[in-house]
Amino acid sequence: MNYGVYRSARNASWHCLIDCHICSLPIHPVLIAKKYGIQCKNSTLEELDGDTGRITKINSEIFILVDKNTLVTRKRYTVMHEVGHYVLGHLGDEPLSRSEKDCRPDEEQAADKFAIDMLAPACVLWGLGLRIPEEIAVFCQISRQAATIRAERMELLRRRGKFLSHPLERRVYDQFEDFIRIYKK
Repeated sequence: MNYGVYRSARNASWHCLIDCHICSLPIHPVLIAKKYGIQCKNSTLEELDGDTGRITKINSEIFILVDKNTLVTRKRYTVMHEVGHYVLGHLGDEPLSRSEKDCRPDEEQAADKFAIDMLAPACVLWGLGLRIPEEIAVFCQISRQAATIRAERMELLRRRGKFLSHPLERRVYDQFEDFIRIYKK
């Protein structure tokens, strides 16, 4: 992923955590969507053309439609991914088809980055001492696959000594500090 896209998505997630006053895990994606004026609704796979979720405008209101038969961990990720599209300014007037999404890989990767950074903020997991994918998955209510990707990225950040190196990241960590202290007791 292009570093500019990565950085933009990462910073947007930190801003969102700060602006929404999130200070504990697991986060609540539907409540975060509501803070942005986005309504979440269950839908069918057929209505979603095979996608697990979609963000769309209907009569000037914004909705996130999520496949009602998807696992809870996947729904949580899907809602945050779609909120990421909104926060990152990817919303057009019409929903994108599957083939149009394939033509916009940077936007999809950015929304994925936003989602994982919201659901499993690396600095918070670092502060909690969580490193094993299974622990991260249970604690953050995300899939094992997403937790594995998060754990691998955290290991890279750990080796590079990159935790708490950005002012926004320090603000996120400070916001979670009481939660981290209570959890570690």
